[in-house]
Parts: sequence; C-alpha cells; structure tokens
Amino acid sequence: MFDSDLHDYVLKLDHTAIATRSVAEALRLYRDLLGGKLRLAGDNPTQGFRWVQVDFPGGGKIELLEPLSDDGFLARFLDRYGEGVHHLTFKVRRIEEFVTLLKARGVRVVDENYADPQWKEAFISPRSAHGTIVQVAESTLDDATERELWGWERMASLVLGDAEGG
Repeated sequence: MFDSDLHDYVLKLDHTAIATRSVAEALRLYRDLLGGKLRLAGDNPTQGFRWVQVDFPGGGKIELLEPLSDDGFLARFLDRYGEGVHHLTFKVRRIEEFVTLLKARGVRVVDENYADPQWKEAFISPRSAHGTIVQVAESTLDDATERELWGWERMASLVLGDAEGG
C-alpha cells in the first residue's frame, strides 16, 4: 500500500553522500576520472567533517565527506564500516510535518535539527531504511544562494588548501 499523501512532501533525491578518509583522494575518481564538476564545499567544525559536492551530467550529485578529527561521528562511521555510502539526501517541504507523519507510520527518525531556518534536517535510521541512513532536509536557499555561500571557488582553499585542482 502506498502512502500517496506523503509523496507531496518529497521534492527530489538531492544527493548521495560518501564517507571518505580524504576528499582530495576521492576527487581523483569523482572529478578527474568520472568528470564531476566541483559545486559546493565547506567545513562543519561543530560536527567535525568536511564536505564537497560534485555535479554530474543529468543532474546527479555526490557529496564527499571527510572527518576533521578522530572522534566525530564520521570518524566512527569510517572505523566501523570503512569508506562508502554514508547517506542519501531527499529535499522535502514542510519537514517537521513530514517527519511527524513518518513517525506516525512507524519510521524511526533520529537526530532532528530544525534550529536553522535555512537548513532543517532529520535522519531516518538505517533500521527503518533497509540499512541506509536517509537524510530529509528542507532548505530555503536556491542554487544561486548556495553557490554564493558555499561555492567551490570560495571554499577551495579551505577544503584543499593550495592543492585545489579541477
């Protein structure tokens, strides 16, 4: 049975995030060999990770994640599972309402954060998502504003130091 009333909340599959030990190393495959174009990048020191988004023809995006320390969630994930898919991100509308409906249907939702009106997020536990972390996120930012805030050109030196290429 389909819950078609939930379908209206989901806007798109936004990206697949891959846990890596080194974004610079991962870019050798995703940018240099597979032709991805660097899109957005940044550091999240509060949660201890670096991220870089890479665009591909047809609209696909991959987000590469790298731990900034040995004791954050991403470092623990890498120690336990190794490099590989970390999560899928779906952009949604009215996230808090959507999450309430998911929970009412028995979906285990963890790590909800609605504090930043520009980026609200919650995570569906792998226990409810066939072994995969699923992030649902609502953003008020359009692509142009995202590029202004986190555009590759602005963030390259932060993320890769002087070794930026592409």
